[in-house]
Amino acid sequence: MAVTDGAPTTDRASTAASAPVGADAGRDPDRGLGWVAFAGSMLMLVGTINFIYGIAAISNSKFFVGNATYVIGDLNTWGWVILCLGVIQLLAGAGIFAGNQLSRWIGILAAGGNAVAQLLFISAAPLLALTLFTIDILVLYGLIAYGYKRTQRV
Repeated sequence: MAVTDGAPTTDRASTAASAPVGADAGRDPDRGLGWVAFAGSMLMLVGTINFIYGIAAISNSKFFVGNATYVIGDLNTWGWVILCLGVIQLLAGAGIFAGNQLSRWIGILAAGGNAVAQLLFISAAPLLALTLFTIDILVLYGLIAYGYKRTQRV
């Protein structure tokens, strides 16, 4: 509202100039921080679980289903795959908490790769594989939808 001769009038040019301009004009800067924190913590949790179960699979532990057949390789092969994915997920989760955008993209790739690996690993531990697959999908949502770079506020 502009004031001319003591009477307030509405001036569209003056109100439009004060509105923020840019891609983040309508975006709440704190929106989705919970999803990003959830994604980071779940990446670290799933990474730890994958690390432990990868070691168990490599050592031919009796924990896994016996006489299981796999699409590609054997239990030892999938143990190494799961172990490597677990290490990558642990590092990506720590990087997400540090606010690193490269870690976000690595986390997206690791969660997507782990989702596929868990579906291929399903014959060894069905309930565990489906649970980790579901968590990976939620991590992907959190990182893709809300993992954008946030501007620093002074």
